[in-house]
Amino acid sequence: MKFLLAVSSQEFSESTLRMGSKVAKSFGAQLAVVYVGPKPKELYAGRVSLARDTLAKWEIYHPGIEVLRWAFDDLKTSGFLEDSDDNGFNPLNMVEEKGRYRMALPGSYGQDIDLILREGDIIDELRRECSEDEYTVSIIGGSKGRNMAHDLLQYLPTSVLVMKNVDLDRHYRILLCVDDSSATDRAVRFGATIAKQMNFPVTIMTVSKTEEFGPGYSGAAEAASQHLESQQVDHEQKFITGDPVNSFIETAGEDHLIVMGSSSKSALAKFFLGSKPMKTLEKANCPILVVRDK
Repeated sequence: MKFLLAVSSQEFSESTLRMGSKVAKSFGAQLAVVYVGPKPKELYAGRVSLARDTLAKWEIYHPGIEVLRWAFDDLKTSGFLEDSDDNGFNPLNMVEEKGRYRMALPGSYGQDIDLILREGDIIDELRRECSEDEYTVSIIGGSKGRNMAHDLLQYLPTSVLVMKNVDLDRHYRILLCVDDSSATDRAVRFGATIAKQMNFPVTIMTVSKTEEFGPGYSGAAEAASQHLESQQVDHEQKFITGDPVNSFIETAGEDHLIVMGSSSKSALAKFFLGSKPMKTLEKANCPILVVRDK
């Protein structure tokens, strides 16, 4: 299993990297840290050669190298990477492949993480990155504007974890949104894994617009509870009548990680018909993991 984690700078990506790497570790996943930025003007001007023996100069010319170095050091500081006698980060080991630049890391470092630099539009480049490797989850920051996270959720083929309003000192609960959709079972398994490994209690929430909960809803809620019990995860269960999105947002507040499934409905259908995950993402003030049904 492999997770993609997008970073832009230490200032804006520190909480995304810290919490995102913990989630990846919960699954025992390999982590690819990806920086996407514009091509520096020096490269356009031809003043920097892309030959292997000149890549060390990128520390002067390319901000992506500095960001990836910070991410590598932070992952060691946080304990995601165990410190090693290997040399580790070295811009001379940045090699070009598949329209991107990847650092060849020595020893055990290379088994745990990839450090990748891509140049261009962030949405296009992350889509290309997902097409080059088999990622399970893409982890992105929760920008102030909704458009980027909204578009990435709509177009990336992976499950997506959006780190909205993350507070590293806050102890989170998981709000596990359960209905009769095809992705619910996978969302339950993802939520249970995170809860067990990160010691997050879980609220299972099933919301119906009417007072009647059909067999699909009640069956899915019962299956979710049984799975959490089998994993010895502390949880409670709620059945709410009302608008699903508003109920999720009101319950989640700022101290929950929302976990919910998303069907494989096409982007065009989602644009015209809407979707609970997209509407929840737009209104939420906390992290949200949207799990694809594959």
